[in-house]
Amino acid sequence: MSAPAITRATVLRLYPNQQQASSLRRWQGGLRYVWNAALDCVFTSRDINGRWPTKAEIQTLIVGMKKMEGTEWISDIPAHALLTLADDLHKALVNWFNSLSGKRKGPKIARPRFRGKFARQFSVYMVNQHTSFGEGQVKLPKLGLVKYRGGDLPSGRLLSSRVYREADKWYMASIFECTAPVVNAAPVECVGIDMGLKTLATIYDGHSIREVPKLGALRKHEQRLKRYQRRLSRRVKGSNRRNKAKLSVARLHQRIANIRKDYAHKATSRIVAGAQTIKVEALNVKGWAKNRSISKSTADASVGMFLKMLRYKAAWAGRSLVEVGQWEPTSKTCSDCGAREPGVVLGVSRWVCSACGAIHDRDHNAAKNIYAYGEERRNVTGNTVESAWTGGDQAGAISPVPQVETRILKRAPRESVRSLA
Repeated sequence: MSAPAITRATVLRLYPNQQQASSLRRWQGGLRYVWNAALDCVFTSRDINGRWPTKAEIQTLIVGMKKMEGTEWISDIPAHALLTLADDLHKALVNWFNSLSGKRKGPKIARPRFRGKFARQFSVYMVNQHTSFGEGQVKLPKLGLVKYRGGDLPSGRLLSSRVYREADKWYMASIFECTAPVVNAAPVECVGIDMGLKTLATIYDGHSIREVPKLGALRKHEQRLKRYQRRLSRRVKGSNRRNKAKLSVARLHQRIANIRKDYAHKATSRIVAGAQTIKVEALNVKGWAKNRSISKSTADASVGMFLKMLRYKAAWAGRSLVEVGQWEPTSKTCSDCGAREPGVVLGVSRWVCSACGAIHDRDHNAAKNIYAYGEERRNVTGNTVESAWTGGDQAGAISPVPQVETRILKRAPRESVRSLA
C-alpha cells in the first residue's frame, strides 16, 4: 500500500533580467486581452444562440485566436496559461449561474467582469514538464533560466507553478505532491486557543497560559500610508510621477502584508510544533470584517490568515485540529465549576462567577474552556461535572487533494466555434 500523498506549496522570489521581465509583462497583458475578448464572445454567443458555451468551446475559441489575423502574437504565451485562463472563465460563469439559481451557498457571486489595464494582472500558469529547479535558478518555459531566492523546496513531484507580480517584484508559487510526513511526538498533548482582537491568540496547555500579542502592522504604518495616498491623489493621471507614487503605495502595502505573513507563520509554526492536538474556536471572520467598528482591527490582526495557516500546517505535521463552534459560550462559562454567567457581554474583560466566586480573565477563561472541549471536568469538591461542549473532533487533519494539471479537452465542433467567433 502506497503512502498517502499531500500537496505542499512554496513561494519563491524571482529575479528575471530585463528581457525576461518584459516577456512576463507582455504575457500578462496578452492574458488580459484574451480574457476580455473571450468574455465578450461568450455573452455575444449567448444572445445569438440562446445558450452558454461549454468549457471545451471556450478553450477551442481561445486556442483559435492564435490563427486569427491580427492576434497571431497570442501564440507567444505559454499554451497551458491560455488553457488555464479558459478554465478560470468557465469556473467564474458556473459560480455565477449557481449563485443565481441558489445552488451555491453564501454571498451572491457577481457576473464575470472585464479586466482593466490598471487592475490586478493575471498570473502566468506554468506546468511541470518544462520547469526544473537548479542551484539558485529555475528553468521556465519560453523564459529560460531565472534566478530565484527562497527557502528549502518540498521534496516531491512538481505539479504546477504560477508566476505573478506584486508591486515591482516577481514571485512564483509552486505546488508539489509529497508523501505524508512522519508524525513526531509533540512535547504537549493538547492546547486550547482563543482568538481575539486585543490579543491575537491566548494559548492554554493545561498548566500555563501564554499570549500571542497582536502585531498591528497597519496601525504602525497608517500615517505613512495616508501620506503616500494623498501624494498619489495629487498626481496627474498618466504621468510618470503618478506611476512612481502608485508604486510607492503598492510597496508599502506589500511591506505591511509581508510583516503580517511573517508574524503569522512564526506563531503558527510554534503552535503546531508544540502540541499534538490543537483546539481552536471556529470564527466568522467575514462577519467581523463587515462590522464597521472592528473591520480594520480584524484585517490588521489577520485572524483569518492565522486560522488558515494553522489548518494546513496541522495537516502537514499530522496533528489533530479540533474546531469549537463559534456559538459555544466559551467566554461566559466558568472554567472552574462549569456555571454560565449570562451577564458577560462583549465589552467585559474580567468577571466574577456568581456560583463559585472565581475571578476570570475573559480570554484566559475562554482558552481553558476550549482546552476542555469534549472532555469531563472536575470541580473543586471532586464531583464530576458534565462538559458544556458537544464533544468530538469536528475537523480532523485532512490532507489536501493533490492538484492536477490542466488538460486539453476534446475540441468542440467547428460549427459551434464559428457561431462563437
